[in-house]
Parts: sequence; structure tokens; C-alpha cells
Amino acid sequence: MPGPIQSVSRAAAVLRLLAAGERHFGLTDTALSLGLPKGTVYGILRTLQREGLVEQDPASGKYRSGAELARMGGSYLHHHELRAHALVWADDLARATRETVHVGVPHRSGVLIVHHVSRPGAERPVPETGRVMSVERTALGMVLDAHRTVAPEDTLRIVRDRGWACAPEPACAGMVSVAAPVRDRSRATVAAVSVTGTAGRVCDDGRVRGSVLSAIRSCARALSHGLGADHP
Repeated sequence: MPGPIQSVSRAAAVLRLLAAGERHFGLTDTALSLGLPKGTVYGILRTLQREGLVEQDPASGKYRSGAELARMGGSYLHHHELRAHALVWADDLARATRETVHVGVPHRSGVLIVHHVSRPGAERPVPETGRVMSVERTALGMVLDAHRTVAPEDTLRIVRDRGWACAPEPACAGMVSVAAPVRDRSRATVAAVSVTGTAGRVCDDGRVRGSVLSAIRSCARALSHGLGADHP
């Protein structure tokens, strides 16, 4: 069986670096970050630029993700089966809890947010659909890890057994997220849905409010049903 094509793998590495969105990268920055020769990186960047996947700032000369990459990513999200169901159920969850809602799927770099609903009434909400969140210290990540790890550690085993996660746990002052798994027709956990808000709104005496947890799990069941699960 043929192995990976090195040039394609390197181009993908460049695109992932630029798609992180934290800052723009120059030729030298990109080469150093990826451990590749500058000549190789220059050729990759110029090719990607011709295809519209990368753009170069005329003033600084630095590179960023291009419009074509955004179009392709948007197409993936637009046609994602889970997102089609999330447009209804996640929005209902946000209205019921009055909190921010995320629906995420596993990604090689963490959790890919396929749908995001800002807290109702929030001023200047920042869209997060398409963002990749860290697995560590997030309820979404804990739920997905708990169900895809053969022998999870004690914390993840508890999450898998009870069917939901809270991060941080025990809940303290600050922001808290609570998530539940979404399953498909084979009963595999393919996604998770979460609610995020201040501990004072989401929890009561360090415990997740029953009304919040019930709403999240109901949403997860509805999303699972939409993916063909006969029972979550």
C-alpha cells in the first residue's frame, strides 16, 4: 500500500499552522515552526497562494489562511449531518438555559466546533463555529475522550459511567462547562454538546443545577435520535 506523499503532508502542515489563526506567519516563521527548509516552504506557500488557500499581506509580506480555505471549511460544516440537527436543538438549549452552547466532534488537534450559539443577550458575541478547542480541561473533550479511550483513567471512567462531564470539577468560581455525549445509529459517541456559563448560574453549591443538566441531556438525546440512535 502506498505511503503518504511528503509534499502533500507538508502542505497540510502549512495550512494547519496558518489556520490556527493566532497570528500571521512570515516565510522564516513558518519554516522554523515546521522545521522545514525555507526554500521548500516558499514553494509550498506560493503554490497554495495561487490556489487561493493562502493569502499574503502586501504590506508585511506575511501569510494567512485564504478565502478558498474558508469556503471549503464552510462547505464541510454546512453539509455536516450533525450541524443540521444542531441548528434546531442547540438553539433551543441556549434559550432554555440562557447560556452559551457548543456542539463539537473529535478532531486531530482537539474538538472541532460544528455549531455554536452565544448566550442570549450577550453583547458582541464572537462566532466560534469552525474553531478547534483543546481537549484538556473542557467538558466536551472529557466526554469525547471518555468514550473513545479503551481504558480511561478514573476521572474519565466516571464521566463515561454517569453520562456527562463538568469542567472544572468540582465547580468553583469562574466559567463552568457541562457536556453530554451524542451517539449515532451504531451507539458510538460521535460528538458532544455543552453549556458554558458562570458557576453561579450553572451550579448550585458546587453542583450542576438539575435543570441545566436535564436540558443538556435532553438536547443530546434529540441530536442522537437525529443521527439514527434508537436510544441514547
